[in-house]
Amino acid sequence: MKTPFWKIVSLITAAISLSLLLAACGGGSSSGSPATPSGKVSLDVTDAPSMDFAHVYVTIKGVAFHTLDTAGDLSPDWHAVNLPAPVTVDLAQLANGRMYNDIAGSPLFNGMSVPARSYRQIRIFLAASEDPYVGSIAGLTYNNEVQLPGDAAHYVLRIPTAHEGIRLIPESPVVVNAGGNVRLAVDFNLNNDVVEVAPNGVKEFILKPRLGYFDMNSVGAVTGTVAFGNLSSSRFVIKAEQVKSGAKYRVVRRWTTIDRTTGRFNLYPLPVFGNATTASYDILLRGLKAQTAIIKGVTVHKGTSLAMGAVDLGSVTIQPGIDFTAQIFSPVHPSGSWVSFYQTIAGDPVPYEVGFRHISPYSGLLWKPIDLSSSPIQVASFNNITGIFGPFTGDSTSLGSFTAVADALFYARGAAATVASGRSPVMFSPGAPTALPNANVIRTNITIPSTLTGLTNGHLFITHGGVIIDSYDISSLMDNGGQFNITNLPGGTPISPLAGAYYGVTALGWGPGKKHGFGFQLFNDLTASNATAAITIR
Repeated sequence: MKTPFWKIVSLITAAISLSLLLAACGGGSSSGSPATPSGKVSLDVTDAPSMDFAHVYVTIKGVAFHTLDTAGDLSPDWHAVNLPAPVTVDLAQLANGRMYNDIAGSPLFNGMSVPARSYRQIRIFLAASEDPYVGSIAGLTYNNEVQLPGDAAHYVLRIPTAHEGIRLIPESPVVVNAGGNVRLAVDFNLNNDVVEVAPNGVKEFILKPRLGYFDMNSVGAVTGTVAFGNLSSSRFVIKAEQVKSGAKYRVVRRWTTIDRTTGRFNLYPLPVFGNATTASYDILLRGLKAQTAIIKGVTVHKGTSLAMGAVDLGSVTIQPGIDFTAQIFSPVHPSGSWVSFYQTIAGDPVPYEVGFRHISPYSGLLWKPIDLSSSPIQVASFNNITGIFGPFTGDSTSLGSFTAVADALFYARGAAATVASGRSPVMFSPGAPTALPNANVIRTNITIPSTLTGLTNGHLFITHGGVIIDSYDISSLMDNGGQFNITNLPGGTPISPLAGAYYGVTALGWGPGKKHGFGFQLFNDLTASNATAAITIR
């Protein structure tokens, strides 16, 4: 019988390695029962593209599935599969509906044998950026790195506590039937989730992942072409939005950019949930110095793709507009937050997400000011019988005014702030998200060995499933160490526990010109009480 996943994990110290974690499971069921009925699962990788990056490389080592969305690192019954060797994927090449399969000829994880169950959590495991390079593409410096257009430098892409795996909670469970075949795609998000920082005065990037997921047997597609005077610098973003049940705002199911030469765009895959055969989307088009446009009521059909049955919007003419920029007035915690910017149109009270920006974990502000439009929104309806839309009419319901809301994993959304057009940058103060159900504490003791000298700056990251929850400057502890209390973390009490509230804590320290120290502790348990962490920077 194979050693159960949870027993292996519970014995691993803070120096846990993914190779031990996945090899222990051997790609099989953690229950160890060879008679368990199973189905085949293929998992591919895609991305919403960005014009900011020439290459964004991530080195993927494995994947794990669990039947509970609340399952933490110490939970039993994980089913983990490791690749025969780590594979480095250039996410920047997966643009406009492309999959890893389109480049490599097969999905990244192809035909995995997975026990026949309903899975509510997936974790993708990447090699740590601080570890020696183990990837599959020659010439790279880091396991995870960024390369910019016209720039030969290799910039590290930080992924705090990569050993936890990046957590993904599918909106609908992944159902694996005995003898069945499930095709999945995991969606990274370069344009939104790769954040530029310079913690030691040297440019680098940090990943604040909010992975998406698609059941490729239940998707549709929309395509079209943007007509605008300056495609090369307009930085158009095309979003497919829906009203989510129980939410008071629209959510973005998929977004893309345009080909800067032709203006062509592809929104694929677009999910069709449950037993439905169709899904309705509103398509929002936003570019710099351009009026935002919305095409309402585009129906996609399950089983279609870019090559067969995609809805073609044809040419969408966008009018020039006027922009302003906005920035947060003072730092926000938790710094794992992001801010969405919403507008409404006449006769439709449910807001559209027009803009999005992550908060920098180092500054607590938007990692760069966001560009917003002070022009009217152009609105048209799509005729699904004739396959055409229009004409556009100008809507001034939210003219130059946005509702900004900060959001974070495990927290209740913060109070909305109004952002109105004015002299750039317009400063605003979004309400901070609230920890649920209880605000707990990790008392963290930092040790600096006497042999480690020259540290002048430090930062502490709190993560859950590879997602940054919060972070703090600990430069004052870099000489002799000491205690730092991490407060306001979502946790539980003995009466009201919070299942799965396990956090990783990572400390980074550096001196002039280069990073010197790194240490972490996983599995800090806040499910029913506070916790204590002890980290030695090495």
